[in-house]
Amino acid sequence: MSMDLRSFLGEARQLGPDYFVSISKPVDPVLETCIIQQKLAAEQRYPAIRMENIKGAELPLATSILGSYSLLGLALGVDPGEPKSAILQRFRDRAATPLKPQEITREEAPVKQVVLVGDNVDLAKLPIVHHAEKDSGKYITVGVLVLRDPDSGVLNAGMYRHEVKGKDKLGCMFNPAHHAAYIYRRCQELNKRMEAALFIGHHPAALLGALGEGSIDSCELDLMGGLMGEPLVVTDAETVDIPVPAFAEIVIEGYLDPADQTADGPFAEFTGFYGPAKDDIGLMHITAMTMRSDAIYHDLDPAHQEHNLANALSLESAVFDSVHRLVPSITAAYMPVSGSCRFITYVAIDKSVPGQGKSAGLAAITANPNIKIAVVVDNDIDIYDEQRVLWAIATTFEADQDLVVIPGVTGSHLNPSSYGEIRNEHGPMNTKMVIDATRPITLPFEERIRPSGDVWDRINLADYIDRN
Repeated sequence: MSMDLRSFLGEARQLGPDYFVSISKPVDPVLETCIIQQKLAAEQRYPAIRMENIKGAELPLATSILGSYSLLGLALGVDPGEPKSAILQRFRDRAATPLKPQEITREEAPVKQVVLVGDNVDLAKLPIVHHAEKDSGKYITVGVLVLRDPDSGVLNAGMYRHEVKGKDKLGCMFNPAHHAAYIYRRCQELNKRMEAALFIGHHPAALLGALGEGSIDSCELDLMGGLMGEPLVVTDAETVDIPVPAFAEIVIEGYLDPADQTADGPFAEFTGFYGPAKDDIGLMHITAMTMRSDAIYHDLDPAHQEHNLANALSLESAVFDSVHRLVPSITAAYMPVSGSCRFITYVAIDKSVPGQGKSAGLAAITANPNIKIAVVVDNDIDIYDEQRVLWAIATTFEADQDLVVIPGVTGSHLNPSSYGEIRNEHGPMNTKMVIDATRPITLPFEERIRPSGDVWDRINLADYIDRN
């Protein structure tokens, strides 16, 4: 049996409440689904969640599928209890071996059990969520849009937000730097409709593939297979010339007319702030919907940790690769949730040459436009423990010689502090910063206190602490 959303939920369920919870009580898709996740987060709990009874809908809803590093590891087949570093290594290993999709017939594809075309298309059949009070409407937040480049014919897959604009219409908001935006603009230049297929609900390893940082000439469907460890199984769509995942829960087919656009937002973003309303975004006209007979709708709360973690591994891998080209002694890279898994990166190196800390930091901030702060530490600092990272900054960093500031660099337009060419106007630029918190190589420095290895190994706390 092929890997899919329900096989992953089954694995998570077996691991207990730290990994999976089920909710049978009726839940309102307006705000309540998100508030439940936020209340769990307040208790530092981030399990995958299946909500069986969504008010006004026939389909159950799954969310927080990638809400923790433990779930990221589970998605990639890393055993629970393995260190976080093993998760990134597994991601990198699998990403290095992409697998071509495997084709099956429509009759064999579970996603074709229900086929709706023409007037039978109705987005109201799906439990689409209104996530935050000031959102402009209901959004599909974790659908993967598959497009075909009109010049190369290469398939592109990416995850974007889609606001409901009617029973058979969806807004499509592309970041201007995303590959989908390039394809959309090229279709505008050619005055050509852009066919699209949006799939909802699949194994989270496939979703990680859609968030990959590859070139526009690479096919994310191949990366999805690599990350799953088995080929993505696809089948023909009903109304567009695009293959669709056969084991997805739901597929929405249609086209974007370059001359027909709409508005979007405000929208609760991963930053923890509302993103502003946007005009002139793509409008998808839906021509077909297909789904499993017992489909599970997958949602992502954009203000939840899952929104940040979903993209973390691809960004960490990009940072690692970028730094490794300049500083081969890099040992780890991390995009902490405290920086929305986008704006701050921590890098550990085995420093051997003066200046390597700054070099590593400069390479790190070039790995992705979103990154505005790079903190570089020695490899004896656990970068997954922010207390240790802050300790390294507090004890080794001096701003007059260890700080690099680069203003006016293309960054994230979604970062609330970003600015334009006129400094007090909003725009796509950030001021980038490198914090070199590594110890000097050629100069004397205070010795770290380290526990005696022999005594550390000999002491077993269970032998010493009284039982109450």
